[in-house]
Amino acid sequence: MKILVAYDGTLHARNALAYGIQKAKEVSGEVILLQVFDAGLFIDYDGGPRAEEMARAEAARHLEDARTLISETAAGVPVRVVSEDGNAEEELLGLAESEHADLVLAPPRYKSLMQKSRCPVYLIPGTILMPVDNTDGALAGMDRLIREAAATGSRVLLLGVVPVHLYTRWEKKELDKVLKDTAGRLKKMKKALREQGLDAVDVLRPGYPDEEILKAADEYAVSLIMLPSGGTTPSELSKAASIILDESQRMKRPVVLLPVTETT
Repeated sequence: MKILVAYDGTLHARNALAYGIQKAKEVSGEVILLQVFDAGLFIDYDGGPRAEEMARAEAARHLEDARTLISETAAGVPVRVVSEDGNAEEELLGLAESEHADLVLAPPRYKSLMQKSRCPVYLIPGTILMPVDNTDGALAGMDRLIREAAATGSRVLLLGVVPVHLYTRWEKKELDKVLKDTAGRLKKMKKALREQGLDAVDVLRPGYPDEEILKAADEYAVSLIMLPSGGTTPSELSKAASIILDESQRMKRPVVLLPVTETT
């Protein structure tokens, strides 16, 4: 796995680099750090003749900080540092393309990359979407969700999806029970996340699970989707996971499938 990190010296960028190194260790991958200095920003900038010189010196310090973090934490992980002049977004897209990157990690200011990059873009910190239904699939992935949100400082969006199309007008009692059970799971999971000091919100929607997940991902500018692979019995949510994984290129964001074997 080849992970490209957009580095601008901010705390978010440092967190993205640290996360990228950790992920590379887990999958025997490699990391490419890209820092871009955009001299074009100083063409009409009224900051004095030394403004660009001072900015370059600051960028150099940021890059040195990154090298220090790499030397302290990246033992055994191949890390390449690339420094370029130009437009940051264009350089990132170009390097991701030429290096055939599998994942781009970037601070939130690179949000527009999500619609332009050919590989998934994970904003750190961002928003992690976890779909929830009335089965035990989502609950089984809570430990992984908590670790991911804590490691990236991300907010969690718990999306309750109820496939109302499966119920006829004569099955209102059954539908009401599913709605109640799903709402209860949302509240339980949100409470558990907040007890861990994490920011979490919940939304309950009727509809086709795959469609509602895709819509919510765009609506909430989601950085990562964590899909339960299903509980002890098949569900509409597990079917949606298969559909979304088949369309992962259209998602423009990473999708993680959570195995059923995880426990809370």
